[in-house]
Amino acid sequence: MEMCDSEHGTAIFDALYACFDEFTEFLQKNPVWAQKLYNTKERFIRSKDKHYYSTNFFGFYDESQRAGRSQISFYYSIHFHEFMCAHYPEFKQASAIIRFFDLCREIQQPYGHLFTAAAAELGLETMFASTYGHPPILLKIVKYFPSYIATRPHYDGTAFSLFLDSTDNQSLLVSAYKSSYTVDDFFSPLRKVERSHHQHPILLIPGALLTEFSIYPTPHIVVQSGNIRHATIAFAMRPNHTQQKNELSPLPNFNH
Repeated sequence: MEMCDSEHGTAIFDALYACFDEFTEFLQKNPVWAQKLYNTKERFIRSKDKHYYSTNFFGFYDESQRAGRSQISFYYSIHFHEFMCAHYPEFKQASAIIRFFDLCREIQQPYGHLFTAAAAELGLETMFASTYGHPPILLKIVKYFPSYIATRPHYDGTAFSLFLDSTDNQSLLVSAYKSSYTVDDFFSPLRKVERSHHQHPILLIPGALLTEFSIYPTPHIVVQSGNIRHATIAFAMRPNHTQQKNELSPLPNFNH
C-alpha cells in the first residue's frame, strides 16, 4: 500500500543521511567509541526491554568492505536510545552520536499510529498490545555503495515494513506473494506521490510475522544501480513474540 507522508518532507531525510554519514565517519575514525557503542548494544540485548522487539538487530553494521554487501546500516530503537543515555552518560561527549540518535527519534515517532491503524484494519487490534502502549519499532538507516549487489530477494522478519524514504525509489523491486517466483515477477511499484520538500511516498508491506493470520509477506529486493544511495525503513515488530518456523515460497536468484 502506498501512502502520502505529510509528517516529514525530504528535507529531514536528507538531513538524516548527512548526519548518518558524519556518525559513520566518526565511528570509523574513533574505534574506541565504536567499541563502546557495540558494548552498549551487547548489554542492551541482554536487558528485558530487548524482548519487546523480539530481535537482536540493534546498532551499527559496517559491511562496506564486504564483497557484494557494500553497505553500512544502523538499527535504531527508542528503548536502545534510552538505555544508552541511562547507562552510558559519557555518550553526551560524542556529539556526532547524540545528533544522529536524536534525529532518528524525531523521525520515528509519528509512525506508531500508522502501524496500529494497519493492524486494526486487518482485524488484529490486539497484536501490538503491551504495557508500553505503542508498537515496537526499529528504524533502519542504510547507505548502499556503488559495488553493492543483491542476488536474491528476501522476506522481512517483521509484522509490517514501512519504506519511509529512498534517494532511489526505482531500485526497490517487489512481488505479490506466490507459490513460486521468477525474476520477472519483481517490479518497481508505481509511485503516485512524488518525493518533494513537503511530502513523499511511503510504502507499507506485510512481513513474515503475520503468516499465522494467513497474511503472507511481500518479497523484495534492492537491485544494483552503480550509485551511492540512502534509504530509511521502519519495521514494526511483535512484542515478546517467538517466531514460528514457516515454510515460505523459495525466492529466485537474480544472477541466473
